[in-house]
Amino acid sequence: MSDGEPADVDEPDPSHLKWDAHAAATELRAKGIVPFCIALDPAADAYAGDIFGANGHAVVDRPARLPERLTTLFLTLTR
Repeated sequence: MSDGEPADVDEPDPSHLKWDAHAAATELRAKGIVPFCIALDPAADAYAGDIFGANGHAVVDRPARLPERLTTLFLTLTR
């Protein structure tokens, strides 16, 4: 779980950070680990799909909705 925004103290280029995170997610999938991001940033749709894929993330726009969304996501992901 994350705010969803790629960040690193020594890399100022947001594009590089996004594609670096995408490469990390790709490496995990190659090892049989399926990453899924629950982003707590209402603007995460702008970058989370590029990192985790169209079905590899969910955006929770209000933290108060997190409990209900976690239940729904868990049931969806474990079918």
